[in-house]
Amino acid sequence: TIDRGHIIYVWFDALTNYITALDYLDDGPLYQQFWKNNDEIVHLVGKDIIRFHTIIWPIILMAADIKLPTTVFGHGWLLSGGGKMSKSVGNVVDPLVLIEKYGADSLRYFLLREMPGGSDYYYSEDALVNRINMDLANDYGNLLSRTISMIDKYFAGSIPVVKYGFDTDLVKLSEEVVCSYKEHMDKFELSLGLQSIFKLVGRGNKMIEESAPWTLYKEGQMDRLAVVLYQLVEIIRMATIMLSPVLVETGAKVMAQLGMDSEYFYYEKLTFGAIDKSFKVNKGAPLFPRIEIKDVEAEDKPKKEEKKD
Repeated sequence: TIDRGHIIYVWFDALTNYITALDYLDDGPLYQQFWKNNDEIVHLVGKDIIRFHTIIWPIILMAADIKLPTTVFGHGWLLSGGGKMSKSVGNVVDPLVLIEKYGADSLRYFLLREMPGGSDYYYSEDALVNRINMDLANDYGNLLSRTISMIDKYFAGSIPVVKYGFDTDLVKLSEEVVCSYKEHMDKFELSLGLQSIFKLVGRGNKMIEESAPWTLYKEGQMDRLAVVLYQLVEIIRMATIMLSPVLVETGAKVMAQLGMDSEYFYYEKLTFGAIDKSFKVNKGAPLFPRIEIKDVEAEDKPKKEEKKD
């Protein structure tokens, strides 16, 4: 104990894991990269342990003459059944079960999109399914599927490359979205950062309805059609780059379906009009198949009945 009112339990040993896991004692490359030579050291912690990370931990580091973290961000709690998830209360939702049903990317996106900054959030599976359907299936995944289908049909599967004729409002929107995304992510406003991406995705879906590529093809307006499809691919590419920290496994699938080199999905390429050569698309399975609520209820019903018996 520090004194009668401050018991630290195992925190002294636990906190040192941050640097010992990085080979601090041997001054290893991980320690040099992520701590010693890093100008911005960020700790993400639960809000209930902020005191240990902002008082006791800095004291330990100062005593050892080690650089202090620059930022400590305390996130909220995921609530269920009337309060904080707890094994003793019995309201814990097994994430492995949800990953098996919906995939790790979908679950990660839902949690980061729904939880507002440092606030708490009440979990429900209905909200999870609705978010997957609305953002990932209907908007993002559907945009990719429709775009690839049109490139297949109208340009023999080759992404048209254009250098001029872009919609100025779209280019401006892409710049605004990237700026908003960066600002929110730097402030750990992850939910708002993800929201900003879907302004661009939504514009892509709206563009399809407004430009009517099928009509442009019938009327022989191939130059304009090429611009529209190029712009749709750019929207998908830029959205994928920004979503990649959350949709960790999805980016590779998008690259495969667009047939594009990975270099076009680097963060440094987060500008509109970066595609400078054609690629052959490869239509694949839907990224996020739409989930029917009745299917979820059907899966859960036997479990509930079994528990009742």
